Amino acid sequence: MTCREFWNQMPELEFGPEQPEHARQCPACAALLESQKALAEGLQRLAADNRKIAAPAGLEARLTAAFRNHSGAAGSRAPARGWWAWIPAAAAVAALTFLILWWYPTRLPSRGTEQAVAPVVSETLAADSGFIPLPYAEEASVSDDGDLVDVELSRATLVAWGVALPDGDPREAVEAEVLLDAGGAPQAVRLVQ
Repeated sequence: MTCREFWNQMPELEFGPEQPEHARQCPACAALLESQKALAEGLQRLAADNRKIAAPAGLEARLTAAFRNHSGAAGSRAPARGWWAWIPAAAAVAALTFLILWWYPTRLPSRGTEQAVAPVVSETLAADSGFIPLPYAEEASVSDDGDLVDVELSRATLVAWGVALPDGDPREAVEAEVLLDAGGAPQAVRLVQ
């Protein structure tokens, strides 16, 4: 048994005259256990001695009187505030709510008028060069001021980019060419066969 396991069993709560087996084998734990037992016995003696000590007879009455004198007259209450004190705050909240609703009108689309989301990257990019446009990409073409980078990407990354792949290990590396815009953001990807 290790020392940690020994102390996790809380041997100090055992009040037997003999030491546990680990304490007989480990001098460091035995010394700590003896110190703890001596401390517990001393605290028990102190508690027994303090049971005999009592506060003077009039101490509670004097403390109560001093507390009342210090905190003000007993039974005095703070002046009550009427509900009318909250009227300005309620008016301010109502005015602020009105301004927010007026300033930012909610315009929800009516049913049946949903517009189809047009792809941002031109379809000609995919058809002409074999690149698959990424969902968030801006209008791009191979001739833009971007870079073409050969990389190895995990299948999981390509799937996250919206590239359809046959089933396989998500950690498997796939060779691809990535079209970057002038700022270095990926715009399209083409798988290398």
